[in-house]
Parts: sequence; structure tokens; C-alpha cells
Amino acid sequence: DQENPNIGFNANGLGFKTAVVANRRVYVGNVTIKDSGGIVRVLQDAILKSPVNSFDAFSIEDKIEATINDGSSIVKLEEYADRLLEFKQDKMTLINISQSVEFLEDVFFHKGIVYPCAVCKTDYGIAWANEHGCYLYDGQRVNDLLEKGGVQIIKESTWSTFIGAAPMVGYIPKKRQIIVAKTAGAEGVGDIYLYDLVTKCWVE
Repeated sequence: DQENPNIGFNANGLGFKTAVVANRRVYVGNVTIKDSGGIVRVLQDAILKSPVNSFDAFSIEDKIEATINDGSSIVKLEEYADRLLEFKQDKMTLINISQSVEFLEDVFFHKGIVYPCAVCKTDYGIAWANEHGCYLYDGQRVNDLLEKGGVQIIKESTWSTFIGAAPMVGYIPKKRQIIVAKTAGAEGVGDIYLYDLVTKCWVE
């Protein structure tokens, strides 16, 4: 509203850490924004959504808070099959955005990420990795890619030894393969695990 010129991301230090476009809206997470009184609000747990077809309009009133005051901030947002995946350091929260009012669908503990580069969108779903494993949300359920038919393909100790502090996940669409790099940091030497989505097999 032009009567409230101070509202929004209109100054240095204001903004958001992650964003995704879904259902003709933009969802932004982990925001620092001015309210209608010009006071800066830091909302690390909150997601703001824009009106339909207005991709650059945000206000504190259009706020989604799935889990608050848990000591963890939003690291990454992704969208798949009318679901918003909210990644924090210690968990992934699944939010249903198929209706006009969003609602919490499920919470997956120990499936969070530390850095945004640990998440990747594929044509099979959303893939991500952390020290506990590698996962794929296919629109129905979260699949543990380190297991096949109820049997572990890669031991937990082997995986935790391989994964560094900042794993990086990528995707090769032509070959339908997920790449998990040991680390995105400068100390990385190019070690990867490669997962084939067709054969459901790993190679180091």
C-alpha cells in the first residue's frame, strides 16, 4: 500500500534467504522485513507468500509458520506435487499448498540440511543429503536411497565417514543420476557418490 512506504524489503539488510515459485505465488523463507510501523522484524521460522500473480509483493500478514521457536532456522524451500518442502538444520517439514489455506502435512526429524546446496530438484522429485542419509521425496513419501528392499546398500558408518560438513547434491537429467559430492567447500577433492534412479544403485 502506498500509504505504508516503509513496509517490505526496501532497505539494506532486509530480504530473505530462500524462495520458490509455486501455484502462481512466490514463497520466501527466513525473512527480515519491515512491518507497517517501519520496525524491522527478523522471522527465521516464517514463510511469507505473495498474492497470486504478484510475485514481488509481501507482507507479514501473509505468513506461514509451520514450526516456530525450535532453535532452527529455514535453510531452503522447494516445491513438488503441490507440497512445499521446508528444510531446517534438523528436520524437513512438508506443507500442503494445494488449497487456498496451507496446512502442515508431516514433519521428518533428522532429515534437515545445513546448506542450501544439499538439495536438488529432479524429474522424480526432490533429492537431498545429510550425515544420516540421502533422500528423495516423490510426491507421496520420503524414500531413503541408502536402502533397497528394506536392506541397507551403504552402511551408516561408511556414509557418515564420507559425508563432509557441507555435502552438495546435483542431478544429471539425461542419465537420471543423482550426484552427492563430499563437500562444497574449498577442501573438497571431487569425491562423489553417484545414484542411478533407474537401476536404484550406487557407485563411489
